[in-house]
Amino acid sequence: MAEICAAQSLEADAAEMWRRFLRASYLMRSEHHADPVYKRYDQAWADQFEYVFKRMRLAGDAWVAARQFKAALAEADAFPDARPAIEALRPHYRLALLSNADDDFLTECLARNDLQFDTIVTSERAEAIKPNPAIFEYLARKIDVPIGNILYVGDNPVPDVLGPVRAGMKCAWVNRNGLRKPRNIPQPDVRVRSLDELIRLLVYA
Repeated sequence: MAEICAAQSLEADAAEMWRRFLRASYLMRSEHHADPVYKRYDQAWADQFEYVFKRMRLAGDAWVAARQFKAALAEADAFPDARPAIEALRPHYRLALLSNADDDFLTECLARNDLQFDTIVTSERAEAIKPNPAIFEYLARKIDVPIGNILYVGDNPVPDVLGPVRAGMKCAWVNRNGLRKPRNIPQPDVRVRSLDELIRLLVYA
C-alpha cells in the first residue's frame, strides 16, 4: 500500500489502508460468502479501493490503484514448495489448477514462476467463483473425471474447503499457519501444514 500511496501522492498510513482494504475484501468479495457471484478481480479491487478512499477521505483513483495492485501481485513469487510439489505429483496424477483469478493475471503469474498444469480453469472461464459448486463442476466436466474422484487442494477454508465439499469433491486443506477451522466450514478430507507434507501422503505413503 505504501507504493500506491507514493504513486498517487496520498498522505495516508499504509498499514491502516491495508487493514481497511482487507475489511473491504471481506465485506465485498463474494468468495468469502456461501453464495458468491462472479466479478473480475480488477473490478473487485477497484471497488475495494473506492471503499477505502471514501472512508479515509482520500482523493485517490481507485482504478489506478487496482491496476497497480494487480501488477504487484502478478510479480509475486509462488510458495517455495509449490513447484517441487507439482513436479513430484506429475508422474502419478493428472494436475489441474482451479483459481478465482482472471486469465490475464493468472497466466502472467504462472509463467513467471514456471508452474505448469495439464488443465487450467479460472473464474473468468467458468463464469463462477469459489466456493460456488458450479466452478468445481465445471472443472470436473473439463477434465472428464467424476467429481468424487478429484482431490482439490487449497489454503483458504471458505473457497477451498467449503466449495469442493459442497460440490462433492474430496479436499485437502493446506493450513500453513495452523489456523482454527471456522465453525461453519466442514471437515476437510486431509489437513496438512505444507505441500511437502501432502506429497508424503500422496506419493510416498
